[in-house]
Amino acid sequence: MSDIETEDAVVVDCELDAAPEKVWRALTVPELAARWLDGPEGHSYALIEAEPCTRVRYAWNDPEASEPDTVVTIDLSPMPEGRTRFRLTHGIAARTPVAANANRSPMARAA
Repeated sequence: MSDIETEDAVVVDCELDAAPEKVWRALTVPELAARWLDGPEGHSYALIEAEPCTRVRYAWNDPEASEPDTVVTIDLSPMPEGRTRFRLTHGIAARTPVAANANRSPMARAA
């Protein structure tokens, strides 16, 4: 199960003509990752998870967006002939439900 809300997520699924180790390096070495991840001026990203050669996840910030920050998850899988399956999912992080007895202030207002 994904930890990204998929209803409005952007998903790119393709094959790359490079080994997972090479793609991993391009996504995790800061100077190389900037080439893949730099967007319009003012956007920023921060590494939040890295599983060597299989998954990398970034928090993506658009200072002009009214929505909350988004999450970019890239899953890598080895394929025959030294190729890589590349699956990028960009969406809003799924919200974890809060239990009713979580000792937090109530969110509802009186009518």
